[in-house]
Order: sequence, then C-alpha cells, then structure tokens
Amino acid sequence: MMVIDTIFKLITDSLLNCTDHADASNIHEVPSAYVYLSIWQISEIDLTFMSTLILATLISITTVLLSVIHIIYILFYVTERYRRAFILYLAGTSPFVSIFAIISMYMPRIWFLAHLLGFLYFSIALWIIIRLLTNIFEGRQKMIKKMKIECSKITVQTPPFCCVFPCLPKLELETGRIRFCELMVFQAPCIRLICTIFSLILFFEYHNGAIVALKVLDFISLPSLLIGIYGTHILATAVSKMDELMPYRYIVVFRLLDFYFMFFGIQQPIFDFLARAGIFGCGTVLPPLETAFFWKNFLIVFESFFVSLISTMLLKPSRSALFDKYPSCRSSSSLATKESST
Repeated sequence: MMVIDTIFKLITDSLLNCTDHADASNIHEVPSAYVYLSIWQISEIDLTFMSTLILATLISITTVLLSVIHIIYILFYVTERYRRAFILYLAGTSPFVSIFAIISMYMPRIWFLAHLLGFLYFSIALWIIIRLLTNIFEGRQKMIKKMKIECSKITVQTPPFCCVFPCLPKLELETGRIRFCELMVFQAPCIRLICTIFSLILFFEYHNGAIVALKVLDFISLPSLLIGIYGTHILATAVSKMDELMPYRYIVVFRLLDFYFMFFGIQQPIFDFLARAGIFGCGTVLPPLETAFFWKNFLIVFESFFVSLISTMLLKPSRSALFDKYPSCRSSSSLATKESST
C-alpha cells in the first residue's frame, strides 16, 4: 500500500514538503511574466537562471535565422506548390517549437500551452511527411506500382511495436493496406487536436486541480499517437531502400523528424517525474514543477537548434532532389535522363 500511495503521490502531487521553506506562502504560485521579469525580480534571479535565459535566447534566434534561410531556399528552388507547402511545414518545426519553448522560459504560466501546441504540430508533421512521400511519387497509385516492382511485401516489425511484437509477419503489398497505414497516420493529428482542445479547457478552468484529469486524457490519447507513429514507420520502412527515393534524401528528413519528436515527447514526463520526486527542490525563482519545465524548455531550444543545423548540412539544395530548380539538381536529373535513354 505504501508503494501505491507513493506512486499516486508522484502522479498527482509531490514528495516534497516545502512548508518550512522561506517563501512557503508563495512557493506554489507561478509568477506572471511581468513579475518574473521586472527589475526588482531580476535582482533576485540567480546567475544560473539569467545566463541560461540569455543563452537560450541567442540559440533560439539563431534557429529562427537558419529557418529563414531554409524558407528562402524552399521558396526559390522547389517548383511544385504542394511539395513546397509540405517542405515549408516540416522546415517550420524547429523554429515553431523553439519559439514556444523560449516564450515559456520568459512566461512560466504558458508552459502547458506551449507543450500542447508543440505536440499538435508534431502530430500534423507525421501526416505531412507521408503526404510528401506520395507527392514525390506523384500519387499513391504510382507509389504502390513502383513499390511492387522493388518489393512484394511490407514489413510491420517497426517501432514502436517491433520489440513488443517481434514475430509479426511480413504482409503482401496491397493498395488497401497502404491506405490503411495512411489512415493510421491521419487519425493521430485529428485525435490530438480534440485532446488539445479538451486539455486547454480543463487547464484554464481548473488549473492545478485538473492535473489528474489531464494525465488521464494524455494516457487515453497515447494509443492514437503510437498508432500514428507506427503507420509512419511502416510506410517509411517500405520505401527506404527504393532507388528512386535516394536523391531526395527523404529518409534523412524522416529520421530527423522521428528522433526530434521522440526527444520532445519523452522529456515532458521525465521532467515532471523528477520535479515531483524532489530533484529540483522547492524552487527559488519558480515552483518545483515550473523550474523543471524551465530546464526542459532549455533542452528543447538546444535540440531545435541542433535539428536545424543538421538539416542545413544534410539537406542543402545541392544534395537533395527536393530542390528541383537548383542548378546542380537540374544538371544531375538531365544526366540521369540521358543515361536512362541510352
């Protein structure tokens, strides 16, 4: 019973006892942005908080500047408008997540909103990256036809269920199964949008009193997200070795989004658990939970910059056929056409 009580307390409350803290009267109050950043408050913020805020701001600005460069290249060197829109959305992932993370560091009360919007953006990105795949092949039917030429079966032993169900067989490649995988991906952002709306209603209406309900809602929506990720992995694995896809470096784009989403998703429960377990103490500037999410958001800012930097190096126009108007891409495609005709 004691173990169950401890687990329940970790989920709903905290193992900390901050009643003897010097600022016990205000320890559970999250300061507004004005109070948090006012001159008299800044004088009380320790050097670690201030230096972290400054560093995170500089990193986030750099991420946004890199993304502006990405957007310019996409607008200039991608011809097909739907493909351009898909790539623009994916390129906007890092700056979007980074901006909301840095805003949460300056405005502690909106951390929950930033987390929900980030999750929603990633969920939509799962669908967008599958739409980009079908766009590269000029439609689902052409994609399936070319997939049947190179492989007759699809592998379903992919994350996140490959370890849970290691004996899953390979399935015959059929149009219906590909469409079903697409529906698996499509339902994820739809369910996430509904859960986001309900979560915001609960949070703004009951605030800390809604913690248990919010965690139950997250738990209920988790299977939908896992199914969406699973469908994305099945489709990406099925086309990963196709020669026609190699020049586009599509799998690089997929892996970047995949790992980025994974790190973003696991950090929230980890830092939540650490805060409730007392790792961050009673807090000095912010309450324990908000202190934990301050450092979580700093990591997100850093990760967003890292993803933008890796994208800049691995997906530059000279190396990816997605940028079909770029001179080197045009020359390589014309050379490939000549070789195939001979």
